[in-house]
Amino acid sequence: MPRVANHRRIKRHRNYTVDEAARTLGVAKGTVRRWIKTGLPVLAEQQPTLILGGDLIDFLVARTPPKRRCALHECFCFSCKEPQAPAFDTVEYHSLSATSGNLRALCCVCATVMHKRLSVSRLDALKQILEVTIVEGQRPLSEIDDPCVNDHLDKELETHA
Repeated sequence: MPRVANHRRIKRHRNYTVDEAARTLGVAKGTVRRWIKTGLPVLAEQQPTLILGGDLIDFLVARTPPKRRCALHECFCFSCKEPQAPAFDTVEYHSLSATSGNLRALCCVCATVMHKRLSVSRLDALKQILEVTIVEGQRPLSEIDDPCVNDHLDKELETHA
């Protein structure tokens, strides 16, 4: 997976050499030279070549892809690396609290399990688009009226010696 250079590490009003820019961003010097060949503006009239901090920030921001937001009926698939609709138009809703829960669905492209946090207030709108199965969470043992008794622990273990 390619490393993404964080433009927040660059100071706008500072000048950087190729080596300083590479060390600040945590990338190789060859990467910064490749950026210069692909359009990063530099001050090449003097030695060493200087890169203005503001130009470097603008270049890196322009290279970052826009964030993709999921629609109400979509979940983000980490295998496909993009928002996908659930397979069979079916999702499971697992309640986490009184106000929110998690959606669980299969990706319609690669059948990977996808998850998404959803507010209870948006659940009715989702039910109009998809088939929603509400799954009740397991209650803690302290709230169960008749807990399971492990009576097999009381029996003597037979040894074959």
